[in-house]
Amino acid sequence: MDLPSTEMGNKQAGQGQSEGEEEASSSSSSSAPHALVAPVAPYLDQNGEEGEEEVELPPPMKPISEPILVTSAGASGGSDEGQGKRSSSLSLKALEGATSADLAEIEQIVKERMEQHTENQERNSLLNRDSKLSSEFESGASTEVEGLTAVQRREYVLRELVETERDYVRDLREVVEGYMAFMRDPDCDIPLPDDLRGGKDKMVFGNMEAIYEWHRDFFLKALERCLEHPEELGPLFKRYERKLHMYVVYCQNKPVSEYIVSEHIDTYFEELRQKLGHKLQLCDLLIKPVQRIMKYQLLLRDVYKFTERANLATEMETLKQAMLVMQVVPKAANDMMDVGRLQGFDGKITAQGKLLLHGSLVCCDTSSAFNLKCKELQVFLFEQNIIFSDVVGKKTQFTNPTYTYRAHIQVNKMSLEENVDENDPCKFLIRSTDPRKPNLGYLCQASSKESQDEWVSTIRNILQTQKDFLKAIQSPIAYQKELTKEV
Repeated sequence: MDLPSTEMGNKQAGQGQSEGEEEASSSSSSSAPHALVAPVAPYLDQNGEEGEEEVELPPPMKPISEPILVTSAGASGGSDEGQGKRSSSLSLKALEGATSADLAEIEQIVKERMEQHTENQERNSLLNRDSKLSSEFESGASTEVEGLTAVQRREYVLRELVETERDYVRDLREVVEGYMAFMRDPDCDIPLPDDLRGGKDKMVFGNMEAIYEWHRDFFLKALERCLEHPEELGPLFKRYERKLHMYVVYCQNKPVSEYIVSEHIDTYFEELRQKLGHKLQLCDLLIKPVQRIMKYQLLLRDVYKFTERANLATEMETLKQAMLVMQVVPKAANDMMDVGRLQGFDGKITAQGKLLLHGSLVCCDTSSAFNLKCKELQVFLFEQNIIFSDVVGKKTQFTNPTYTYRAHIQVNKMSLEENVDENDPCKFLIRSTDPRKPNLGYLCQASSKESQDEWVSTIRNILQTQKDFLKAIQSPIAYQKELTKEV
């Protein structure tokens, strides 16, 4: 059967119903063959392809006074009531003058469009349901999906670790092969100032050259291997724990370096910077090792987080150990920077043993029982000595305070009184037992009970260690028997 003689048979598939509505609404101003406009699928031949021959048009029909409503697929009204109303619009009265074949054809077309609209609604409903089921499935399979995502994120962090390591090695190279090379060159056209001669120039860089060579020759290459073998990352940091303590030495020298560089930053070192063509000043490059040793901890934390999410349990323990290493080393490095700001102590700091604790305490000098002078001091507790110092200056964004030596008490000649004030549990007393310093002592007040407990327990433990060591020297056999009894 031939299609009706309207534009319906010539419209392309997929064209919106809204266009049909627009043409139908303008039927009063258009010719009779264009009065009935409803978009339908194009005419297909028996092979399912669009027919190229024009369709024979039937005789013209009488213009319709009441337009046929063909709503868009996205419009509401998919209910039975709405469909009934649409069907009623195809009344014989509305199509008076049309042949029965034409009416049947039009009704069939509209019916197909309504069925398609209903089908679209059902499809949308199914899509919503499938979306919900998909969401529930993803929730149920979250472990697997998160595992894949976590592995990809971990790879990203590993790449960041390696790329920033390459940048770091390049920054160190600019110092070693740039500034240091020029300062060592006796024929350099920028002469070394007399103030920097006699070994003072070496204090500017500390052990940076050793740090650079180790990272360039060993650590960077080891990190690059971790891109292919991520399981090696944790053991890598644990294996090089002792080597990473180079940063503690570097940070201990950093305050001295800062002071020397500040005296020549706008003169000698500025001339070298311009000659080298560097954008960064020397002080900006010298801070790089301090920043880098702090950065490892953050990157390892991210690697551990995504390793845990990926359920790679075999790697988590070694990464925990690596994180611990990179907590201890930066803390020790930061502590030694504070120690490096201590001025006026005649002894050798490196001979005082490990720094156990340091911080601010309100200390009252007990040398005069009638006139206690209390002041906030910076106190450093080493294995061999406890050092009291005055704080000079304040910490700002660009500067740090320095510490001026006031007094020290040797640990093997020191006594501790824990409960010295019933009304203030934050106080404790440290006295010297050295007969040459009978009145030396400080009544210390911590900022909190927790801080007081930390100081007291640390001092108590080190005093006990000293006693045990003294017993072992004086009576080694008796001391060994005591250890055997305890076991």
